[in-house]
Amino acid sequence: MRFSSLSEVSLTTIRDAQRGTFPDMRMIDLAPALCDSSLQQPILEDLLCTRVGYQGPSPAHYIPRPEGSGDHILIFCTEGRGWLELDGKEWLINKNDAFLVPQGTPHVYGADPDFPWSNYWVHFRGRQGPAFANLIGGTDGPVIHLQRYEDVVTCIEQLYQYMSNVHARSELIAASGALSQLLCLIQFRMGTAEAKGRTAEEGIERSIDFMHKNLAKTLKLGDLAKIAGMSPGHYGMLFRKSRHHTPVDYFNRLKIQKSCELLKTTGGRISEIGESLGFTDPYYFSRLFKKVMGLSPRAYR
Repeated sequence: MRFSSLSEVSLTTIRDAQRGTFPDMRMIDLAPALCDSSLQQPILEDLLCTRVGYQGPSPAHYIPRPEGSGDHILIFCTEGRGWLELDGKEWLINKNDAFLVPQGTPHVYGADPDFPWSNYWVHFRGRQGPAFANLIGGTDGPVIHLQRYEDVVTCIEQLYQYMSNVHARSELIAASGALSQLLCLIQFRMGTAEAKGRTAEEGIERSIDFMHKNLAKTLKLGDLAKIAGMSPGHYGMLFRKSRHHTPVDYFNRLKIQKSCELLKTTGGRISEIGESLGFTDPYYFSRLFKKVMGLSPRAYR
């Protein structure tokens, strides 16, 4: 076990020894009393951020929690390398990797001394915490690679901004919303990552971008698979696994989504709106609209 000679040293002692070794560190903690009272309030009782921060590279970073933590802990590595010991196994953490340690789970993590990581951390509690921990727990281990990470950083920074203000209830609710958005985004990125090789996901996203730009056209599975650079069968399987719809059904739902906008913002006839989105049969357009939206285009308008 890495750093096993330090396993009996308390976390407080280690943090005292580390003080001053993280020149780029910034962090916000929620006061324990405020945490306890917030968890008794609507909305905040479901999801509450208790700590958020960032640190630059330091080989001294080492956090042992042999009894686990009262929080669920999310770590996101932005540069360098780190490591995690969890459930008797050790995991290497690279740039753009994240992991979530569930509340009460013993663990140890730290920086690679030769190429120390920079990372964000987010601690949270609440009734939805276990559900998010289960959702984000990887199927092949705790480490999640986030190929597209810019929006994850944006979410964390927004969360930090809310937490850096006076901890009024309104600010904490806004932080709870930002935290929920962050966790939902990570599980979405996870779902697409597990359904593919990374190149395949790029192809799927390329095909979706093509759909958005060609809503007036009729596209077949083969057309979309060609844009994605895959065979139709392989493309269809990966697309359904990551987006929970077939490619053509997904494309039609984008069309219906656009038609909703046009029904509310223009005075065009329903048949004209359908035709502008590639539906030459107005009855088919109306049936599909009702299937997706639960009511007819006329009733929606």
